[in-house]
Amino acid sequence: MKVSSTKVSIAPSGVFYLDGYLNDVRQLPGIGIHDDPYAILLLLEEGGERVLFVGIDVCQVSLSRTKKMRALLSSLLDVRDELVVISAVHSHSCPNGLRDGSSISHDTPGYEDLVTGLVVQAASRLSERLTEAKPEILSTRINGWYSNRNDKNKPFDDQAFIVRFVADDGSVVGAMQNFNCHSTVVGPFNRLITSDLQGSVRALLAPWVGITPYAFTGASGDLGNRQFRRGDGFDELQRTAVGISAEFMRGSFEPVELGVPTVREFIHDVDYDNRQFFARYKELLNEAKQTLADDSSTATAKKLARTEVRRLSEKLEIDHVQFPIVMRVIDFGGIVFVTFPGELGSVLGMRIKSMFLPRRCIVVGYANDAQGYFVPSEDFGLGYESFVTKLPRGGIESVLDEFEEWL
Repeated sequence: MKVSSTKVSIAPSGVFYLDGYLNDVRQLPGIGIHDDPYAILLLLEEGGERVLFVGIDVCQVSLSRTKKMRALLSSLLDVRDELVVISAVHSHSCPNGLRDGSSISHDTPGYEDLVTGLVVQAASRLSERLTEAKPEILSTRINGWYSNRNDKNKPFDDQAFIVRFVADDGSVVGAMQNFNCHSTVVGPFNRLITSDLQGSVRALLAPWVGITPYAFTGASGDLGNRQFRRGDGFDELQRTAVGISAEFMRGSFEPVELGVPTVREFIHDVDYDNRQFFARYKELLNEAKQTLADDSSTATAKKLARTEVRRLSEKLEIDHVQFPIVMRVIDFGGIVFVTFPGELGSVLGMRIKSMFLPRRCIVVGYANDAQGYFVPSEDFGLGYESFVTKLPRGGIESVLDEFEEWL
């Protein structure tokens, strides 16, 4: 297998706005950079077929905002569009401008074009740097640092992986990092750019892995460190990132066979009359407004209520819901990657993985598009995710039934 990788800072040079939280402070421009946001590119080639993974330090990426980037990368590197994976680390403290429907009133000026240009420029060096390398994988489980944020005792996907590619001279020419958790350690009133948890763990692991890995989170729509945090500042971010990195470092690598990649695309078109749910939306909206008006409500409760008011109000303006769910199965033999265009509940990701047993499957969440939360039926009413999802109760289970039959 031939592999090459590179990274590029995508820090804005002028006025910027941070995406991810909804409050009056976040409507103001950001004030500086705590740690540079990056785009990490990983190009894999086997049997004449290429796959490109691009990890971007933003909250979410929409297909409409990355079409130009996809087309340019596909042409430049001779990679089929279906084999280009563009995913977000889902930090809630990175510049906005790469997704539709941001909670912030203003986009970071020119950010879509800036990131596109920087990523394509970085990609121009990948083909000439392709190096023969052998893949190896570290598989572990991480507990005690994050959990299902609706209930600490609920099951969640605690699997974590590092895949790296080692050249004959022992150098590492590419790597991937996956653990499933929201990058939301730093609080909602922060105005400094940070890639938060995914990026901080990535930076700590890079010297140990041998290269900065392409970092991505999987099915983590209901995962966070809410029950374990000791604050919401950068000291807590460092404590948590160091702890998670140490869990990775307990593991060891073993060889894994990766063959010529194949790809299949599953498309489910969502289409329903949203007016049937208006009465319920109004009930939930009133409850959220009461939470905001109640002086005894906690800061966390008010943070969630602000998002609920915004999203529920938006839902009451939409009579008809129509959008595609596009999932891709990229099969290397030894590892199967399944991309998902949004925030998938943890048990739903575990269900996808179970469809490929006994083979190893890794879910790439927040990939290629941003279609919001997809909430397990049993979790409706437990958290704000179920108030803002675009699918009714049981909807995502029906989609996965169809996906499993399609497989």
